[in-house]
Amino acid sequence: MTPLLKVEGLSKSFGGLAAVRDLSFELQEGEIVGLIGPNGAGKSTAFNMISGAMAPTSGKIAFAGEDITGRKPSRVVRQGLARTFQSATVYPKSTVYENVYRGALCHFGVPVWAQITQTGTYRQALKRTHEQVSKVLEITGLSPYRDEIAGELAYGHQKRIGVAIGLASSPCLLLLDEPAAGLNPEECAEFGRLLKSLRDEHRISLLFVEHHMALVMGTCDKIIVLVQGQRIAQGTADEIRNHPAVIEAYLGVDEDAHA
Repeated sequence: MTPLLKVEGLSKSFGGLAAVRDLSFELQEGEIVGLIGPNGAGKSTAFNMISGAMAPTSGKIAFAGEDITGRKPSRVVRQGLARTFQSATVYPKSTVYENVYRGALCHFGVPVWAQITQTGTYRQALKRTHEQVSKVLEITGLSPYRDEIAGELAYGHQKRIGVAIGLASSPCLLLLDEPAAGLNPEECAEFGRLLKSLRDEHRISLLFVEHHMALVMGTCDKIIVLVQGQRIAQGTADEIRNHPAVIEAYLGVDEDAHA
């Protein structure tokens, strides 16, 4: 079976400093995979390369069997790979609905002239987009807040808006950068349930960077551990939890640490 995401020998250097060294792993369709490691391990750099925000120094990234190494994020998103960011990245003065609507526009695909003249093609595309936004709001539990100003909502809801913006682009693989950062334990547990529902009910595969071990261990099918830019372990939650090198390098520091 062709993996949904295949990373081979991925490396990134800044001057003489290697942030990521020879990283390789696979993510199969329907998997939830976690990327963990101490601060400075290279997790965000790896994410940036996979999502197209940063070109690798060497290595290859294949998505759905196609080489996407070095492609621009806008093109990668249209192919079905989207990402969120560490902070709750929203348009604070816009409504929740308007925020998510912006995420859906990458597939709008209607020429400006057709929008100006409001052709049948434009009206059909607009209807599809509004339906997609409404669906995403329902999936993420944000429907009751659709007309609220995003910047006035609680931080936990703003984090969900960030996920909703990513989902609005209709991805088959969603990358989440520290989704539990800043959330309290109850919000984190709710977020874990959301992630599982995205996979189980909506067939969206997930790759996420996270420091919150309860979320990682309770959600991921597979966990990859980075230390100083290199993969030191890969396996299930039980395998990682009992891996001596992982315990020494990471888990032994603070199992409940937040980003």
